[in-house]
Amino acid sequence: MSGIWVHLSLIFISVSGPLSKGENAHVAGVNSEGLRLNKNITEASSCQEGLYREHLFCCQPCPPGKRKNGECKRDGDMPECVLCSEGNEYTDKSHHSDKCIRCSVCDEEHGLEVEHNCTRTRNTKCRCKSNFFCNSSPCEHCNPCTTCEHGIIEKCTPTSNAKCKGSRSHANSLWALLILLLILIFLIIYKVVRSRRRNKKNGNCVSAASNDEGRQLNLTDVDLGKYIPSIAELMRITEVKEFVRKNGMEEAKIDDIMHDNLHETAEQKVQLLRKWYQSHGKKNAYCTLTKNLPKALAEKICDILMKDITNERENANLQNESENLV
Repeated sequence: MSGIWVHLSLIFISVSGPLSKGENAHVAGVNSEGLRLNKNITEASSCQEGLYREHLFCCQPCPPGKRKNGECKRDGDMPECVLCSEGNEYTDKSHHSDKCIRCSVCDEEHGLEVEHNCTRTRNTKCRCKSNFFCNSSPCEHCNPCTTCEHGIIEKCTPTSNAKCKGSRSHANSLWALLILLLILIFLIIYKVVRSRRRNKKNGNCVSAASNDEGRQLNLTDVDLGKYIPSIAELMRITEVKEFVRKNGMEEAKIDDIMHDNLHETAEQKVQLLRKWYQSHGKKNAYCTLTKNLPKALAEKICDILMKDITNERENANLQNESENLV
């Protein structure tokens, strides 16, 4: 009887051994499979050049003229892309955004007209209207061409004003030009000396703008329109957004301008300041601007305006004196 129990024990041990090994082998197989899955997930965390991550998949960008309207379904596929609104929106390069860029408008009040209409893949291109010119780049507004009373030396073009003939002889014109140059040199020297004295006396440009001379230059109601690009260059985009937000511009309008000029920080600053100026109006716009900016920045803006306005006055005086001399 005891012999039978010994045989049964040996049989049980021989069977249970392989079963245990099989279970261990199965567990090991699961673990290795899990490692392989983890490895695949890690390898898929980055995309090839030209593709972008969209949840689980690496997707192609939408082509110019379209925007994203749905996600891609597998690696390397293109998402669902739909056309931008013809004549209203465009995209000029491949991108991953679900929005198109709004087309620019050529402002007729600033002497501009459409040269090329906006398409799905190209923004509007503007040019000066007939009898208008613009000699700056980029051109924000066009100026009317000068009308010559005594004949034309060079006609007005879209990029340069007309050059007119004088009413007297060529020799008299040369003498007048020489006298003008001498007067101009004297005025420049006088201006430099006076500016240094004024800066020492008043301490900074902003305080100088509030004295009698500042009122004569009329900085308070100066037209800031042509100075906005120069002012924008002096300010960071964060400063511009903070200023227009503090002065009543709605957050939705700020977001629209930022979206309409994606990746173009310089244009974002110009358009934000221009929109604020349009809503504010000319009166006291300069004071509103400088009071809400750091002192150093306000001084730089003041320098730009005073220099330009002073030059305009001096040029006008020189022209009057030249006409009297001639």
